[in-house]
Amino acid sequence: MDTKWVEDFICLADTRSFSRSASARHSSQSAFSRRIQSLETWLGTELVDRSSMPPTLTPAGRHFHGIAINLVKQLNQFRNGLGNE
Repeated sequence: MDTKWVEDFICLADTRSFSRSASARHSSQSAFSRRIQSLETWLGTELVDRSSMPPTLTPAGRHFHGIAINLVKQLNQFRNGLGNE
């Protein structure tokens, strides 16, 4: 799993728009969508219901959203802490 996938997912969950999320993450929409699909494949579950407009999180996506936020926060704290050793 790539942390970029998790950060992309958080952005998508917050904006509920593939195009706005891709733009915010400085990516093409197709590359952004592929990263979300890669995360879903890696986790083995669908996180986003693409049939609704705007896209909505599935129950698994809502559950993972909280986990993703904490994961990125902890990774950033760890990286920042390494500079202090």
